[in-house]
Amino acid sequence: MLNKSVLPPTDQEIKKICGIINETLGFNYTAQKKYLIENRLNKRLLQLGFDNYRSYLDLLQQDPEERNILCELLTTNVTSFFREPVQFEYLAGTVLPRFSAEKKGPKKIRCWSAGSSSGEEAYSIAITCHETLGQSWDIKVLATDVSVEQLKIGSLGSFPREKLASVPAHWRVKYFRPDKANPDHFCVVPELRRDVLFRAANLLDVNSLPSHIRMDIIFCRNVFIYLSKEARAQILNHFYFRLNDGGYLFLGHSESIDTASDQRWLSLGKSIYKKRQVS
Repeated sequence: MLNKSVLPPTDQEIKKICGIINETLGFNYTAQKKYLIENRLNKRLLQLGFDNYRSYLDLLQQDPEERNILCELLTTNVTSFFREPVQFEYLAGTVLPRFSAEKKGPKKIRCWSAGSSSGEEAYSIAITCHETLGQSWDIKVLATDVSVEQLKIGSLGSFPREKLASVPAHWRVKYFRPDKANPDHFCVVPELRRDVLFRAANLLDVNSLPSHIRMDIIFCRNVFIYLSKEARAQILNHFYFRLNDGGYLFLGHSESIDTASDQRWLSLGKSIYKKRQVS
C-alpha cells in the first residue's frame, strides 16, 4: 500500500539530490530548486513505498537505474514542431542551400537533435531537409536524450492533433497520417520515420556515441540554460569534435557562445554558429 504522504526533505537531502543531478547531467541545480524537486519526486517516493527522502537517497546510491529515473523526472521536456521558426527559416533559406552548393561527393547530410525530448525537433529538421534538398538526398537525423520515456514517444512517431498546429497544412498532409490505433493522433509517415534514429545518450559522455559518428548540423536548443559553465564548455568540445569542418550548431534563442574567447566558432546571428578551423 502506498504511503499517504512524504516527509519534507531536509536542506542536506536536497543538496545531495542536486549533487547527483549536477554530476550526472552537468546541471547547475541548487537548493533553490527545492520546490521543483519535491513537486516532481514525491509521487515517485510514494510509488516506491517511501515516506522520506533518506530512504530514497539510499536507493539512489545502490541502483543506477533509479538514478536514470531521477534524471528523467527532474529534466524539463518542452518541445514542439518547428519551435523557434526563425532558425528553421535560416536552415532552409541559407544553411541547406549553401551546404548543397558546397557539397562534394555523395548527396548525404547528417544532423543531430541533441536533447531531442519526444522528437518533434528531429522530425522538423528531417522535413526541412527533405523540402529544401529534395528526395534524392540521403538524409538522417540522430535524436538523443537522457529520457528513455521521451525517446519511446518519439520513436513511435504518434502525436496528438494539437501538437501538429505549428506544422504547415501542406506538410501535415504530406508527412503525417491518422493513427488508426489512437484516435485524434497522427503518425509520422514511414518514409520520414526511417530517417530519424532515436538513441539514449548523455551529452557529457563523448563515448555515449560511437567515435566515428560525425555531423553536418547539430541542434542543441534550450539545454545550455540548465548547465554549469564547466558542463557547457565540455559539451561544446564534444560538438566541435563531432561536427564536420564548416558544420553548423544551433542553440536556443537565449543561449550563446562567447566567440571572443572561443574562436572555434563563427557567429551567424540568431544563436547559430559555424565551426571554424583554428590552427
